[in-house]
Amino acid sequence: MSSPPLLIAASTSKLTIDGKDVPGVQSLDFKISRNRQNIHSVSSDERIGAYYGALYVQGSIKIRSAFPALDKKLYETIPQLKHFQIMIELHPQGSDQMVKKITFDECYVEDKVFGMDATGVAITTYNFTSTRIREE
Repeated sequence: MSSPPLLIAASTSKLTIDGKDVPGVQSLDFKISRNRQNIHSVSSDERIGAYYGALYVQGSIKIRSAFPALDKKLYETIPQLKHFQIMIELHPQGSDQMVKKITFDECYVEDKVFGMDATGVAITTYNFTSTRIREE
């Protein structure tokens, strides 16, 4: 007999940047890709192999209004540019017990997008890259 699925609740999960709680988080998305190059043979349309390289982590955080600490990191000049860490603690629905922790190390803000809709709620999307991701 299988156990019921574990439903992770966004409302009880927690996101921090450099150890500081981030208020107003609406969503977080991330993608992990592996650098791949196809190897082809002469006079063939099919690949004969592939070369795999490093992992590449990119993500985005949508925050109601804005998060001044990330704005500051985006506008830092090159000599002052420093990486940061994002940590997410995932909690199941109806519980405050952490079931998984995801850590993004050595992150940099790539860009941000600001939007406001008819409801009048501003949403800022921060796109970031990370050197590595750890899931515990």
